[in-house]
Amino acid sequence: MSEVIRHNHIDVSKVNYSKPENQQNVYYGSMNYNNSPFYIQTNKAQFVEIKEENKQKYIVIKGDSKDFSLYDCLMKLDDHNLSSTYSSSKDWFSKDLPMDVLEGMYRRITQPFKKGNVPEIILKLPYHKQKIQSRIYDQSNNIIDINQLTKGSTIVCIIHIKGLKFLKKDYYCDHYISQIKFCESIPFSIPGTCLIEDEGESNEYDYEILDEEILLINKEKVKLEEKYRELEGNIIDQQNTLREMRKKIDTLK
Repeated sequence: MSEVIRHNHIDVSKVNYSKPENQQNVYYGSMNYNNSPFYIQTNKAQFVEIKEENKQKYIVIKGDSKDFSLYDCLMKLDDHNLSSTYSSSKDWFSKDLPMDVLEGMYRRITQPFKKGNVPEIILKLPYHKQKIQSRIYDQSNNIIDINQLTKGSTIVCIIHIKGLKFLKKDYYCDHYISQIKFCESIPFSIPGTCLIEDEGESNEYDYEILDEEILLINKEKVKLEEKYRELEGNIIDQQNTLREMRKKIDTLK
């Protein structure tokens, strides 16, 4: 069972790291929160755009001009990742790595911004075969397409913090957007389920989050929905044909 933590309730002292291991020419160490999968729920933010860099797609969001709490949360997580790497480098890599070297290597989730501006936050979107794997919901918790989000849309996101990924020249906090909730009404959508909590409700969850299993269930549901609509369309066509035949039969009496 996994708990989704509101961004302003994160306690970085509860973030745990496993020793990085070699995985196909990269070193990867998983992260968890209080010995459970690490899921962060953002506050309400504005959708800016979907961007692509080096064949990877990202969602760009920004918060309210008076509320930098999400940015501050992710900045604290960045700082904690750095300090934890520094303190664990002897155990992880059999040598002490200076902080200035690590600072030069670490790719932060948060980026500097000009005074007076609202910071934009760039978060990874998981894609497979050009299809987004995140689940996007409308206000009524029905599944929708990400293309229904427009610039300025108000959304809430679930960020899955996976671990630290070490490359040859740098390293970063591996994460992706697991779910998005669109906080405005949409006239048409496909029913589904959602774990994202509305503002004002309890911040604690007792959901079993199994991304791969959810993905398979969702794919099967989409296939069945398509097959159902196809069969329903065929039945309607056949009913129309039968009515036409009946009319012709009746005129020949």
